Amino acid sequence: MPSYHVARSITIDKPLQYIKDSLRNFKQWPKWSPWLIMEPEAVVIYSDRQGQVGATYGWSGVLIGAGSMELMEVHDESLVMQIYFTKPFKSTAKVSFDFVEVEEGVSVTWSMHGDLAFYMFWMKKMMRTLIGMDYERGLLMLKEYLETGSVDSYVIIEGVVSMQNQRYIGIPNACAIKDIAEVMKKDFELLYTFMKEKEISIKSVPFSIYNTFDIFKQQSSFISCIPLDENIDIDKSWVQGTVESKHALKTIHKGRYLHLGNGWMTAMNFARLKKIKTTKIPVGYEYYPNNPYDTPEEKLITEIYLPVR
Repeated sequence: MPSYHVARSITIDKPLQYIKDSLRNFKQWPKWSPWLIMEPEAVVIYSDRQGQVGATYGWSGVLIGAGSMELMEVHDESLVMQIYFTKPFKSTAKVSFDFVEVEEGVSVTWSMHGDLAFYMFWMKKMMRTLIGMDYERGLLMLKEYLETGSVDSYVIIEGVVSMQNQRYIGIPNACAIKDIAEVMKKDFELLYTFMKEKEISIKSVPFSIYNTFDIFKQQSSFISCIPLDENIDIDKSWVQGTVESKHALKTIHKGRYLHLGNGWMTAMNFARLKKIKTTKIPVGYEYYPNNPYDTPEEKLITEIYLPVR
């Protein structure tokens, strides 16, 4: 059988025992789960004796499928669990958390090892990539939950809406997915400075156009855009263009930009489930209704649009 292994790590500034006690209590998982955040209304059932070997929890939803997890082993520096998937297909996997105390706190490594049916060999690369992205999202939320007591990330699916025409000036760029936030921040600072120097007010919502998003190479190309209704002389490395009126699947993310992956994954899973065909180029748009410089992180709103073919 084709097997796959996924592992991701993060450092959490809390005592090892505190982290381990939280992870072995499945009732705390909805606070940071990268799957349940996509579908908080999913049915979740817990067994008795949470925190002890043999404890389980099960889930059933439309977007996240169905399955259960059982705590199998508890060690000083690790936890071992077994996961049973029943929908969208049946499979099992071994899940573990390994803990190493470091100067900044505790390094937590979340890993999964599983097997696929022989006829699903073609899914191996995809499974490894998507689970890795889920683990990265989950560990970011786990860290925030354990260090602060909450996670600033909420997702709402609004459905298919009409996008309006919008002219813009923008800065095209490309980078590793993990560096998008930093690169985009610098590009928007350049755009805002340009608008201020030209004494042009921003009358509509700034946005980004994601032309490509390669999850296997972990690379993306995008344009950071400021809406502008008139032609204007710009830097030769910048661009001017128009977002044409079109239908798109709209999803809203509320909370820290750090967790925007939750909004994107929810939108993409919803589109796949509902058989909504979206364009490959551009992959989608992000609109930013409020200013990150004067808005608390937990109140930031990002509108994600996946254009429909």
